[in-house]
Amino acid sequence: MSGANAATVRGGLTFLALVSAVLGGYVLISPEGFFNWSWVNMGMAYNPHLMLDYGAMNLAAAVPLGGAAIVMSPAFVRTALASYAVWSTAHFLIHVRFRSHVVAHASAAEANLLLGVLGVGVVIPIALLLLTFDRTARS
Repeated sequence: MSGANAATVRGGLTFLALVSAVLGGYVLISPEGFFNWSWVNMGMAYNPHLMLDYGAMNLAAAVPLGGAAIVMSPAFVRTALASYAVWSTAHFLIHVRFRSHVVAHASAAEANLLLGVLGVGVVIPIALLLLTFDRTARS
């Protein structure tokens, strides 16, 4: 990985680790507070167990992302980014599937904003993953 790519990847890993850690910590501290956001609950019943699991999962995701940002070994970085890309893609597709539920309990604008944010969460790890493959090293 070239110097510029490595710096970008490290910054992206750090960003994703911080987002995961902050989100996970917030959900673990206030699961009902997080659930009460209209685009989270979508009119569904509150389940504290699932909310706490979601918070713990986000907090746990911060560990390999942060570790990869520190160590920067290609295998570690690619594994952390691939794992996050799988999670964020599945999460995005789940919200695409339930968009009408968000609109029914929030608004179309909020649903579109949510899908936009979640879509960025898919693009970032994939773009960073692509940067880990040095095309110039093969020429």
